[in-house]
Amino acid sequence: MSIIRVKRGTTTPTTANMSYVGELAFDYSNEVLYARGSSSIVKIGGEFERVYHSQGYSYYRSFTYNFDPEYIYKVHVIAATQGTSYDSSDTYIYYRTSSNSNLYGSYVSHHVNTENTTHTKASSSNQYRFYIEDSYQTGPTITSGITKVIDFEISPTFKANYLDTQQWVAYGKSITTNNDQNDASIKMVDFAHSFNGSLGALYINPGMSVGSPDSISVSIFRMKRK
Repeated sequence: MSIIRVKRGTTTPTTANMSYVGELAFDYSNEVLYARGSSSIVKIGGEFERVYHSQGYSYYRSFTYNFDPEYIYKVHVIAATQGTSYDSSDTYIYYRTSSNSNLYGSYVSHHVNTENTTHTKASSSNQYRFYIEDSYQTGPTITSGITKVIDFEISPTFKANYLDTQQWVAYGKSITTNNDQNDASIKMVDFAHSFNGSLGALYINPGMSVGSPDSISVSIFRMKRK
């Protein structure tokens, strides 16, 4: 049987790595196959491709990344504390330019929890700090820390025409619960953020700063919107 070997490496290839249209390259660290298109590199198979990932011991994550209006983005955050203490703060996000200037906009959220029947709404406009009201809902005794899973999409919008991107919309869900407990409480938040400007960086603070070893993981995926 013949063996066909394509270019291979441990990162996403660029047009500098692939000279011919239709040429293939395999990222064996992430097990993803790519092909060279007429002007860009195209992921083969699946809708979303991972374009950023970072994790470590910290209570926040700040990074630059150029969000292209030709794509729709999915952001997945996992944050956790260890121990019996907790910070009852909400998550907040700064949407920023690549030079770390804050973008302004509006936010709204609706939250419910397992400990009572309260349904609460929060909102504000013309803000540079975008809240998600997902602070830990007290209930069972914390034995091993708390965790948050925040999952949201970021989409460009149009103003004058489909090439004119002025506004970004982020929409998603946050879940706050206990670590390693059968009787965990749950707070569930649906949220939306609308902000204006050239998006080039994010600052994400899940509001769980109780000291080391707080941990956070941020992954960003993208999908071509056309």
